[in-house]
This record gives sequence, structure tokens and C-alpha cells, in this order.
Amino acid sequence: MSAHEARPEVQMPGQVIYGEDRPGMRWQMVAIASLGWVALIGSGVAMTLPHLEGFVILFIVGGLIGAMYSVGLLIVRAVGFRVYEDSIQVGGLRGRDRSLQRGTWPPKELNATLVRKAVFVCPWQATDALYVLTERSEIKRFRQDAARYTRSVRGQKRLLGVFSGATAFADAILLISNDPRRTESEPRELSTIRGQYGPIYPVRSSAWMVPIRNPAAFRAAVQRLPQAPPVYDFLPEGHLRFEVS
Repeated sequence: MSAHEARPEVQMPGQVIYGEDRPGMRWQMVAIASLGWVALIGSGVAMTLPHLEGFVILFIVGGLIGAMYSVGLLIVRAVGFRVYEDSIQVGGLRGRDRSLQRGTWPPKELNATLVRKAVFVCPWQATDALYVLTERSEIKRFRQDAARYTRSVRGQKRLLGVFSGATAFADAILLISNDPRRTESEPRELSTIRGQYGPIYPVRSSAWMVPIRNPAAFRAAVQRLPQAPPVYDFLPEGHLRFEVS
């Protein structure tokens, strides 16, 4: 399924005004992942001792928790954003850098489950507002509205530019309200893929979401750009809209 209309050839923008290629992660999530591996190793050692075979359950649970949360943390590290004079870009920016060096960017096609590897470009002219959310209630509200919108009787929608999995492990998020008809993506298309409960298909979104590590530094950088929109601390009232109007 076609996503955003992208440039026929990738031309890297100018100097980075501000960027976060390695977003911050909630310490609680790091602690849970670490405890999972500690439980796995500790119970594995205990199982080698006489009469301690019962630690097998802790061994299994610790391994599952450690693996699950570690994968989530790796997903967070794969997603970032950069501020340029003419645009803001989100997604797999470090992956794009590596692919550009190898001459393999953009990929011909990605499926809807690999959104984190794509890069989404929003010119400032297409940006309505920026929101830096640090309150868990605000972050939860956005995630709930996004989850509500993606439900479909025909399958599951995957919002382009919305990195929900990554933001679940972040202390703060950056939300970019935009006009999807004027944004771009690299690669040009993301395809539908069949999931366990039906097709998973990409749809353009009027709100992008990405983890952010240093809200104060981001604000200071954006305020130096007269072409950038205002930065708000709280979302507007009512349910958020994601569809292309």
C-alpha cells in the first residue's frame, strides 16, 4: 500500500540543528530487563546445585522477561529524530546513515511491521504544532487514542510516523502535528503484511510520535527557528485525530 509521496532521489538536508539518535529510556524498563537477566542467570546457577531444581520456573520467567524488555529497549534505540532548518525527520535515522554509506538507501520496500526502519520527513510548512509530553497521563492518552484509531474490522492499521512501541519505554515523547498530504517518507512505499489476526496495513497519520531525551534542549533549538511552530506541554482537549482530512 502506498504511504507518503517521497522524493524520487534522497537528498540529505543541510546542517543538523538538533538531533537525538539515541533517545532516553525509562529507568523502570531498564531495571526490569536487568532483573530478568539476573533472575535467569541466578536461577540457572541454582539449578546446578542439589535439591534446587525448582528454580526452573524462575529460570523460564526471568528469561522471558529479560528477552521481552531487552527487545523493547533495542527498538527504542533504533528510533530518533533530527531538526533541520527546513524540516524535522523521525524514524530509523542511524540505520539510514549506515545504508547511505553502503549505497543501499532507500530500500525498495518495507512492510508495515518495519515502520521503525523507515524515515519520515515533515517540512516546517507542513507542521501545525509540536508537543513535548512528560506527564504519563498525557502519554497514555495519546497511546490510547492511537490504539483506538488503529483498530479495524479489516485488520490492523499501522500509523506511519507513530512509534508506539518505542515510546512505551521512554520518559518523554515528542508529538508532531502535521498535514500528511505534504509530508514525505523514505522509502516511498510500505506494504501490507498478513498478521495473526488479519492484514496489517500502513496508513498516513496527522500526528507523529517519537521518544525524546532532552525536552529543554529541543525547545531551545526549535525556538531559534522562526519557521518552526510553537511547542506545547499538553495535548488539546478531546480525542486526537489521526486520519487524513
